[in-house]
Amino acid sequence: MKDRLLKRLDELKITHTPEDEGLLKSMLKGARRKLLAQTGQHQLPEALKPAMIDMAAGEYLLFRKSMGSLEGFDCEHAIRQVSQGDTSITYAIASEGQAPVDALVQRLLTPPSALITEWRRVRW
Repeated sequence: MKDRLLKRLDELKITHTPEDEGLLKSMLKGARRKLLAQTGQHQLPEALKPAMIDMAAGEYLLFRKSMGSLEGFDCEHAIRQVSQGDTSITYAIASEGQAPVDALVQRLLTPPSALITEWRRVRW
């Protein structure tokens, strides 16, 4: 699973280091526990493993962003408008909409509800 997570982080162009291995394992365990809790399953179905990978990647991305060590993403200043005449640049602010990295985190952390519903079981 860790190899699949590393591959997914590479696909998303999120840098990681060998020192992050323990953190990534923790993110995988947390994502697995969340999916098991949401579905009521005792074992994680194979169909939910890609969702687990995405959730762990989203947690890692959010962790890196909150620590201020997110490279490759401009989290603070999304450019909303550029003019060339007298060189005017307007930056989007948080209240104007969600930053692209926040949208990516939200999408990774939230598996499709239809997928969760398909595997949901009631525990007694």
